[in-house]
Amino acid sequence: MKLRNYKYIAENQKGKIVKGHFETINKYTCTKYLESKNLKVKKLTESNNIFTKLNQIVVSAVLKKRQLIFFLKQLSALLKAGITITSALEVLALQQDNKYLRRLFFTLNLDIGNGLTFSQALGKHPKEFPKMLIQMVEIGEISGNLHETILKMADYYDKQAKISSSIKSTVRMPIMYLGLTIVVAVGLVLFVFPSITDLFVSIDGAELPGITAFFLNASDFMANNIIIILVVTIVGAAGIYFLYNYVPKVKYFFSAALLKTPIFGQLIQMYNQILIANSLSQMLSSGINTLYALQTIRELLSNVVYIELIENTIRNITDGSPFSKSFLESDYIDPIMARMVATGENTGDIPSLMNGLSEYYNDMSELRIEKIKNTLQPVLLIIVYTIIGVMLLAIMLPMLSLGSQI
Repeated sequence: MKLRNYKYIAENQKGKIVKGHFETINKYTCTKYLESKNLKVKKLTESNNIFTKLNQIVVSAVLKKRQLIFFLKQLSALLKAGITITSALEVLALQQDNKYLRRLFFTLNLDIGNGLTFSQALGKHPKEFPKMLIQMVEIGEISGNLHETILKMADYYDKQAKISSSIKSTVRMPIMYLGLTIVVAVGLVLFVFPSITDLFVSIDGAELPGITAFFLNASDFMANNIIIILVVTIVGAAGIYFLYNYVPKVKYFFSAALLKTPIFGQLIQMYNQILIANSLSQMLSSGINTLYALQTIRELLSNVVYIELIENTIRNITDGSPFSKSFLESDYIDPIMARMVATGENTGDIPSLMNGLSEYYNDMSELRIEKIKNTLQPVLLIIVYTIIGVMLLAIMLPMLSLGSQI
């Protein structure tokens, strides 16, 4: 079985004829969808041509993180109500106005109908469904608690999304303010300071203050070498991008250096530790093998410093060394986390300790982010006011100087 594309002619409540295409499992579901939109079907024919096939091509992921969370919560509720997985997926598909999401859910429905388990059906769409989710769903299928497992994963992704959003908002505003300040500063140097030069040239014996002369020289240099500056900037940015993405040692150096920065480093460290703690807690408490769980977490991480940490942990376990060894030796792991991992290993109850650690970091994350915001805002204001203040001073001093010389 495969999805079919139908061409329909229908009539809306005002008597107007509506035409379109709908991709679904069969004519029944197509009619059901159109009726849910208050459309009366006049004609329904199967349509398979080159345009419908081209319309099925999708480059990027269809299911965004928030949509994934909503999908999991809805699916869990339907399964808890006693609805079968195929019927639940059909219901969710018919609710979608987004044709790509609708196709995805119908495809899952068909795959299960063709004999695959739900986890196997999810595994056919790695762009949409994370490996960790697929593994947890498989555990839920084996244990018979699929709806509880799905709800548990929805809560997990919801927590991660909230933490990620809070961190991004904390970083976004300072970057925007600093970027705007730099744009204003460059505008002053290129367009305002040259007019001061013209004014002073017209007055015999006028002397420029040192700070103003500095900015005027900078203005002249930028105006005379703007093409060279742009080329050097573009080449430099391209060089850094290439080195960061294709030279592992350089990427590790930049990642480690960023972790050492006073404010941004704390945010990066906190996010990665929460991701590791939450993921280990979810998988180990569900009975997933430790090595398998660590291999999955390695794929979830994007920071090479923490990827190396997990790889070292996998290597240690394989060689018979303690699980906690890499955590205790790392300069980028909070001592609290390292000690709790070691304690869990000594007591033989790592899943329970990881669950406690996960709850601790989730509770502390909001307080830490708020504290970082309160620290960052005054520092940012001082930097912005200093830059703008110095440049305004450089503009005002010559005016005052001219007034005293007249």
